[in-house]
Amino acid sequence: MSGDSTQTKKLLIFMHIPKTAGSTLGELINQQYTKNISCYRGDESENEKDVIRLKDEIEKSDSLKGHFYFGVHHYLSKPSIYITMFRNPIERIISLYYYILREKNNRLYEKVKNMSLDEFVKSEELAIENVNQQTRYLCGGRTPDLETAKKNLSAHFSFGIMELFDDSIRLMSKELGWKNIHYIKRNVNGNSPPITSIAEKTIHKIIENNTLDIELYHYARQLLINKKKTK
Repeated sequence: MSGDSTQTKKLLIFMHIPKTAGSTLGELINQQYTKNISCYRGDESENEKDVIRLKDEIEKSDSLKGHFYFGVHHYLSKPSIYITMFRNPIERIISLYYYILREKNNRLYEKVKNMSLDEFVKSEELAIENVNQQTRYLCGGRTPDLETAKKNLSAHFSFGIMELFDDSIRLMSKELGWKNIHYIKRNVNGNSPPITSIAEKTIHKIIENNTLDIELYHYARQLLINKKKTK
């Protein structure tokens, strides 16, 4: 396991927010750590149950990866540090919709396959997916609250910004003691149309749904830019 004397004692928890370059970051984790556990079996609650079920195995491991909310460290006795990646919320929602349409094995495919993008972003049934999901992840799956998300981010995370991916990985590597970094960006959804081709009313709805995510994204982005200036 790579890393300085402090970080090597901690379990790395990759809180993988959907459609935020997680496949690439996951490969980097596999390069840097020897014993890795993944929890991607179902939705966030199912993956959290898997963390509980695999507790003994996880505590003997170097990293834990999965689509689960912040807070799974409470089930573990081993000290931990979280990492995650944020993405422009408008781009992320568009990418998520087209990704679901492309992946027939996705748990949401049957619900989404006959929806337009506009219907997807207006769906109350899918609000947990299309309304402030990045903030909700930082709030442990509870009602999204910007101040709680910021507090948890500052206290528990090394993080990056997908649109600043190279800088993010460089800074994460310094913080975590990663060595010999090399990567190719994976799972890029080439089926997503550019924002400029999306109906204005749909973009407005995405913005309306994700005001907290937009604020959190810009907050995290500025933190990263400030960190880049000092390191």
